[in-house]
Amino acid sequence: MRQRLVLITGTLLLTACAATDNYGDVIARATPPDAALKAQIVAAAQELIYDPSSIRDAEISNVATLPDGLQGVCVRGDSKDVSGNYLGVHSIGVPIRDGKVAGGSLDHPICDRPDVQWQPFPELENLRRK
Repeated sequence: MRQRLVLITGTLLLTACAATDNYGDVIARATPPDAALKAQIVAAAQELIYDPSSIRDAEISNVATLPDGLQGVCVRGDSKDVSGNYLGVHSIGVPIRDGKVAGGSLDHPICDRPDVQWQPFPELENLRRK
C-alpha cells in the first residue's frame, strides 16, 4: 500500500509540475532578436564587461514575450576577469521593457532550459577595448 501511495503521489507531483510550466509555450513562440536589441546589448556589454575584447563563445536566445507583455532574452558567453583568466561560459537573463534593456540577472535559471533556442552572437565577440 505504501508503494502505491508513493507512486500516486509522485505521479501527481509530476503532473502538477507540467501543468505549471508556462515557460515552455512562451519559449516555443519566441522570435529572433532584432538588430536594435542586439546593439543595445553590445553597448551595455562594452560598459560592463572588464575586457570586452575577450568575449568568446557568445550566443543570444530568441526573445520571449510573457502574457503580461514583459519580454526577455538570454545572452551567454565567456570573458576574461581582471587577472586575465577566462571565467567560463555564463548566461544573463535580460528583461526588456518598452523595447529597452532593463537590467539583467546572472545565470538566470530560464536560460539553462534545454528548450531555449540559441544562435551565435558575433556582434558581441567583435568588441574592442576602448
